[in-house]
Amino acid sequence: MPNHQQQILSLIEDSQDFTQLHNHFNRFNPFKVLQVDNYEIRHSNVLAWLMDPQQNHDLGSYFIKKLIAKVFVNPANYEDEDKIANYDVLQLSRHSYHDLVVYKELATPNRKRIDLLAVSDLHQVVVLIENKFWSNESEGQLEEYIEFVRTAYAGYKIIPVFLTLQDEEPTHEDYLMLGYSDVLDILNNMTDANKEYMHPDVHSFISYYIDILEDQLVQNDELNAKGMALYKNHKEAVDLLASAGKRRLAESSFANELSRIYGQYKETIDFVVKVGSSFLREAFIRFARKLEWPEHLYTPHFRVPHFIEQTWDEHFDESDLRKKWWMNKGLIAWFEQSDERLKLKVEVGPLHHEDRVRLLQALKVRGGDVKEQAFEEGRQYTRIYMDADRPTSWEDVDSLMDCMLHLYEKESFQSLLRLTNEAVVMGNDQSNPIIEPAQFKVDSPLEKAFTLFVNEQRIASDYYNVNHTVPSFMEQEWTQLPSAYRVTEKYWLGYPLIAWFRRRNSTVRLIVEVGPLPHMERTHLLKSLEEQGIPVRALAFEEGRRFTRIYSKAIPVENMEDAEELKAAMDGLIADHEYVAVRERIARVVEGLRVKK
Repeated sequence: MPNHQQQILSLIEDSQDFTQLHNHFNRFNPFKVLQVDNYEIRHSNVLAWLMDPQQNHDLGSYFIKKLIAKVFVNPANYEDEDKIANYDVLQLSRHSYHDLVVYKELATPNRKRIDLLAVSDLHQVVVLIENKFWSNESEGQLEEYIEFVRTAYAGYKIIPVFLTLQDEEPTHEDYLMLGYSDVLDILNNMTDANKEYMHPDVHSFISYYIDILEDQLVQNDELNAKGMALYKNHKEAVDLLASAGKRRLAESSFANELSRIYGQYKETIDFVVKVGSSFLREAFIRFARKLEWPEHLYTPHFRVPHFIEQTWDEHFDESDLRKKWWMNKGLIAWFEQSDERLKLKVEVGPLHHEDRVRLLQALKVRGGDVKEQAFEEGRQYTRIYMDADRPTSWEDVDSLMDCMLHLYEKESFQSLLRLTNEAVVMGNDQSNPIIEPAQFKVDSPLEKAFTLFVNEQRIASDYYNVNHTVPSFMEQEWTQLPSAYRVTEKYWLGYPLIAWFRRRNSTVRLIVEVGPLPHMERTHLLKSLEEQGIPVRALAFEEGRRFTRIYSKAIPVENMEDAEELKAAMDGLIADHEYVAVRERIARVVEGLRVKK
């Protein structure tokens, strides 16, 4: 018997791991039988059925209410506070939605189709969902959808949602992020909580759908280990079958037989190739070995290779967590591919509340960028760092390893590691009292940099506020708006235009925002800004909207603890031609409003 035949026989007939994997992927599931598990529109159909309170699942508006709540508690949506600030989240989550009508593939005038649109005339709420299940966003589609809905449902509260498998960010700033992991969480809770009241057929159907989502989202360490071992021990046979499946072998009776075998075991072989031949995983292994890390500090996952610092390992164990999480430590760092970029992220996990608050408190005291929402009871995950770079090739292990090293060795990340290591030790001290976030008083590098900045810029003391996380200022001409343009609530420095700096993810960002005004004056101001060429969000004109960002730009910073470097970034942002142009346009708008007064 030729060698290749022996190798293939050894893989498919003599390997218990292969048999177990095949049994897993070949288990009965009607979605798999119908081969609709990877089609976006089929997922939209299931979601539409779940969202519609009139459907035969007899669950009423349970799913849509939970989905809206998930949107508003998603930490990713708090990166830009004014997104959430414009919603009464409690009211929106507590509506009955019993009159909700759900539309699928709703056509716009330009013949594009909105995946899901749920409308409640009773509550005047529209939920717009753009569903991306292993598909990419098309240019301009998000803007077109939101403009269409805004016109068709004038006066309604619009909740635009960008639903993805991998928590991808939308290009349009008005959209709120939601992951299929959130959908999975809702469904698991729903089937557990309502099992006694659900029709058995409905429960089975939803359970099968949960099974499909878990295949995509839940990392099964046991399956991954089997797949990697199979690829390592049977690489030649696996590659041969995969090549036959892709018609890469010369035509022959043997190639045809291999193609038939591949067809029989397609999902299993594809999985083994995916986890075993991951360039990202191999690059991470080389990266970890180059840094001479002990193996217990990292996991070379094929999609999200992750690691912990020695200090994190020494100060945390599984008992410190509310639930099982990654490597069962209080902090985790990982690499992932997103939008052709390699990202490095760090996150604080689901520690018990008091321990979590102590750690976050220690991070903030040492100058870490931690939002106040992170301290709330019930919060479990807080992203404290993100940076990204583009490797020269995604199919070259050395290129990926070099990219990882570059991200890891950057001063901004090393600075964060020093900060977190100190915070872990400090936060682990039970004698440290828990302090309310509002009580923090920190002489942070950002605060020092901003003080230098305002002194050099000669900004009058009434026109700025030194703050350790969001130092703010106004240009003098912004205070010259007519008296009718007075803010309707306490807001920054008391005027409706404000600028501030934020330090995050190895950048310093300058943001300009229009604040809370009477609706007529706010609309007039925004339209005037738009006429001057300043982009304004589509939803900014909704009645009840209070905050709208009209400018945002960031400059990368290597050392986030260096006040001089932070100050240089501030200087660069103020001198940037785009900001200068925006400032000039705002000045023309202010002057125009004064003339018309």
